[in-house]
Formats: sequence, C-alpha cells, structure tokens
Amino acid sequence: MKLLVKLVGISMILVALYNVWVVIDVPPAYKVLANSTVDSNSIVTAGVDSGKGNLLGIQPALQPIHYANKVTLRENLRSYLKAAKLRGYLNPKTVVVFPEYIGSWLVAMEQKSSVYEKANLTDAMTAVITANLFKFAVAYFSSPDGVTEKDKYAAFAMKAKQIADAYNEIFSELASEFKVTIVAGSVVLPEPSINEMGKLKISRGKLYNTSAVYSPEGKLLSPLVKKIFPINDEAGFTASGDPTQVPVFNTPSGKLAVLVCADSWYPTAYAKLGTDIKMIAVPSLGAVDSVWNAPWNGYNGFKAPDDVDTTDYKKITEGEAWQKYSMGPRANNVDIPFGLNVFFTGNMWGKKAEGRVLVLDKNDLSVLPATTNSGRIVNLWLH
Repeated sequence: MKLLVKLVGISMILVALYNVWVVIDVPPAYKVLANSTVDSNSIVTAGVDSGKGNLLGIQPALQPIHYANKVTLRENLRSYLKAAKLRGYLNPKTVVVFPEYIGSWLVAMEQKSSVYEKANLTDAMTAVITANLFKFAVAYFSSPDGVTEKDKYAAFAMKAKQIADAYNEIFSELASEFKVTIVAGSVVLPEPSINEMGKLKISRGKLYNTSAVYSPEGKLLSPLVKKIFPINDEAGFTASGDPTQVPVFNTPSGKLAVLVCADSWYPTAYAKLGTDIKMIAVPSLGAVDSVWNAPWNGYNGFKAPDDVDTTDYKKITEGEAWQKYSMGPRANNVDIPFGLNVFFTGNMWGKKAEGRVLVLDKNDLSVLPATTNSGRIVNLWLH
C-alpha cells in the first residue's frame, strides 16, 4: 500500500511538472502590422464599381508564427481587410473569400516558441502532440470507425474545441467590424454544427473539412458547408459531407454558393444549388508549381464524372485541368456568372503554398500567377 501511495504521488508530481513545462515559453499575442503584409503591387482588381457589390479574395502570406494565438492570426487577417478598405473595396455588398484550411493550423496555437521555428511539418506536429499527449491519446483511441490515419485524426480532434472557438471568434469579429460577408476558408472539426446561440459547436465523431460563412453582423450563417469529395490525402482522417446539402446563402449582393476545393470539380456538388445564384466562392489549398505545371494525373479520391474526357490524363497539365473541369466551366453550366477560387498562400514549416486565384467574370475565366512570399488581394466587381 505504501508503494502504491508513493507511485501515485510521484505520478502526480510528474503530471504537475509536465503541465508546467507545457506552458513555459509560450509566446505572447503577437500583432502583425498592416503595412508589413500587403502593398499596392499585391492588389489585383477587375471591372468597375457599379454598385452591385464585389467578390474579394484575400490570400494572406501565412507563416507558423501567425498561428501562435488567435490575436496574432486575427490581426494578420485584419491588416488585409484594412488595406482593402483603404482602397474602397469594402462595402455592405462585399463578399470576402479566404483560402481552404486557414482555420485548421490553429491546432498549433498557444504552443512553445520553438514549435513555430521548426524546419518541417513533421517536427512541428510532433512537438504539438508532445505538449498535448493526454488529449492526443484520448482522441487517438476513440477515433471513429473508418479512420485509417488515426494520428492525423487525433492531431486535429485533440484541440477541436479550442480551434472552433478561436476560428468562430476571429471571423465573426472581422465580419462585424468591417460589415462584410465572409467565407471563412475552411477548418477541420469533428461533427461541427451551429448551436442555439448561433455559435460553432463540435461533438465527438468524424472530422469534416468545413467552411463557415459570416454575415455583415458577424452572425454564423446556416448551413455549414462540409466538403463532399475529400482527396486522397484527406480521406484517411476526414469524412465526406452530405451530398444533398444546399450551400447557398442570401447576401446583400445576391445569392452566394460555396463549394470547398475539390467539390468544384463535380457536377453533383452543383445539383442542389438551385437557380438565380449570383456568385460562387471556392476556398482551396492549391498546388505548387511543380504540380500545377506537371501532367495531370486525373481525378483525386473519387471517380471522374461522366462528362470528363479521361484521355486528358497525362496529356494536359494540372493547371489546365483546373481551368477545364473545375469552377469556371461548371459554374457557367448552371448559370452562375461570377466566381472566385482562392488558394492558400505562404510557407508553413517548409510547405510552400503557391497560391493562385481563378477569377470567373461571366464567360471569362482568368488565372492569376502563383504567389508565395507576399500576400494578395483580388477584387472582382459584380455587374
């Protein structure tokens, strides 16, 4: 009995020391200055202001330190909105579009300073998991049936409540402050929903790559948009959203449809949108130049739709496939005249996201070049 008491005491001391170690050297709330993130050379605009509103794509050049805490990330994103406001691009009819996965990196928030200085993603996530071992273990061993990559599942699920709260607070505040509609990229969360208070809620269960839309009053709008067609890299830890969901939102500038990245490649994702859709927003993670300019390997994760010419595999480039089979032509097929497909930009632990933007202006589809080291604002006036 004395030995048991001694072991329990030692265990309690070790746990206490571990909890102290976890919070040592956690960086303070960094604030990123507006003039350090965007300049006039990083702003692209199309069309003229006819009073009908605009789609505004924001590609912040993100680095690990921007995810040190919610203040750091909010102030970085806020600097782009301030720059857009100074140039007259924000009004009550503006719809702002952020990239896919912009909320998911909050898994690294409130960690030791050394986490944000790691050379690669594996080392960074190992450090994050080490600082959250108990939560990670619980998430790992309680992962739902069908999850084949339990480590990735647990890494996102272990801090899901913290991530959801920070994500919701950041984008709600920004939408309310600047009085615009915001398509808040996406975030990976377990069984996300909207509670009776209008806040983002999570439950234990499957992970979904989810996009949330906020009104100019900062209200989280229904529905949450869950990615229907996860690609191979996501399929081991995220689930497919309901293909019957209707991701359409009434905004001051007209009806807005939202599809998450790969969903924009599938006709079935457009089937439930209905009529009179004015614009479509597609948050994407994107591809680096070595992939964008390489031969296209075909559809990723799911069978190609019947209207796809599979002889294009290996014959056209990945970039050409985006232009032939994703948002541009498919939105036109269902009479959606305007759209932005906004890709992630930055350098996250050596993973360089070379963000592009696909701009749909009625029958004209244009592709902006990659940008890695500097952020970008892309404005499309509706008419």
